[in-house]
Amino acid sequence: MSMRYILAILFFLFTSTVWAEVPSPEDLVLAKPAIDRYDMESVKRGAKFFANTCMVCHTMVYLRYDKIAQEAGITYDKMPINVKTWPYGITPPDLSLEANIRGVDWIYTYLHSFYQDKSRPTGVNNLLVPNTAMPGIIAAYQGDQVLVSSPPKPGIYYDETNWYDVLTLVKQGSMTPEQFDATTADVVNFLAYASEPFYVEQHKIGWWVLGFLVILFVMMYALKKEYWKDVKKHKKDV
Repeated sequence: MSMRYILAILFFLFTSTVWAEVPSPEDLVLAKPAIDRYDMESVKRGAKFFANTCMVCHTMVYLRYDKIAQEAGITYDKMPINVKTWPYGITPPDLSLEANIRGVDWIYTYLHSFYQDKSRPTGVNNLLVPNTAMPGIIAAYQGDQVLVSSPPKPGIYYDETNWYDVLTLVKQGSMTPEQFDATTADVVNFLAYASEPFYVEQHKIGWWVLGFLVILFVMMYALKKEYWKDVKKHKKDV
């Protein structure tokens, strides 16, 4: 057997991956959304989307007095606070602190990871939260995704799995993929804002505090030198 065939066989053995129907959440790499907490226009767009879409099920109690939230329509009287019975007996969580609990990367990936699953009562499933009770409300915007025929698991030459490696779009929703990416980034940016509404102000104040400490350090250092002049002079006199 020639060396060429031997190398071909070795390449096949070492690069072949183990196939599975659905990768486990631990194998999935979280996407990195390009969000900017200083971009308040993005936050406002995300707040409006949340008010019109997400607030059908989810509440945001801790942000009910926030000006941006109120302008977007996120008010206490419009939240599904008094709903007692939910499908499948699962109450949708309040999302006020979701960005702190899950992280923005997780939320962004979660919103992209829904796919069609006829075995589920809702007709959809999610890569990050298998058997999720959340219905396919995102599909109206993103479209219908299905699992690819052979989603890969990490192997020797393939050490990570992204949601877009596992899912494929078979029917586009009301948004293009680029528009959906931008919208979900706005929503994630808003959820990041909701978890820390004073993030921008705190950072601005932080720079002022650091500047004050630098000036104070210079003044204290100069004062210390003056004190030690007197100490050294006193030692010489003694």
